[in-house]
Amino acid sequence: MIVSPLNINILNMYNKISHSLLNILISFLVCPTISIASECGEAIKPLSYYDNISLYSLIAGFGLIFVGILSDAKILKKTSFACAFLPFALWSYVHFMMDFTELKKNVFAYNALAEGTLANIAEAQDRYKSEQDIFLKDLQKLYSHTAGSQGINPCVRILKINANFKHWTAEAKHISSPDTIRWDSNSGSSLKKG
Repeated sequence: MIVSPLNINILNMYNKISHSLLNILISFLVCPTISIASECGEAIKPLSYYDNISLYSLIAGFGLIFVGILSDAKILKKTSFACAFLPFALWSYVHFMMDFTELKKNVFAYNALAEGTLANIAEAQDRYKSEQDIFLKDLQKLYSHTAGSQGINPCVRILKINANFKHWTAEAKHISSPDTIRWDSNSGSSLKKG
């Protein structure tokens, strides 16, 4: 068989493609939230993030206009007025192009999913308490007791579970939501959120 430079280049290309696909597969296995994130929706920044953008862009814009008014140098005056356009354009984008109603609706839906997962955990905690006379701290054991309910949503991360003999608390967060939902069994029964 005659080996030409073209054959060697094609073999090298196939090796690079196979290595790249293997790296992508390993990254999805090591970090499963990357593969789940697309199914869980786009991550939403907190609304305070947009408030800060609005505030600081107004401060920068009016600061540049103030510098332009007070400066005597013609080049500084023109530059500051020209640069003031960007902060005001950013402020306009936040106030006129962002759909805050849609963002709030999505955050509410994500938080409802996290709350539903905590409700399933509350049901599992009640079931375990009736069987073992203690609440459960171990999340892995708790997963097996949520099988009778809807289970735990793969897009919801359980951040913390604290339990003792009389009550338990848990915190959960949807991957795409900026909010953390807290559930406390001290507020009446364990099936009521705190």
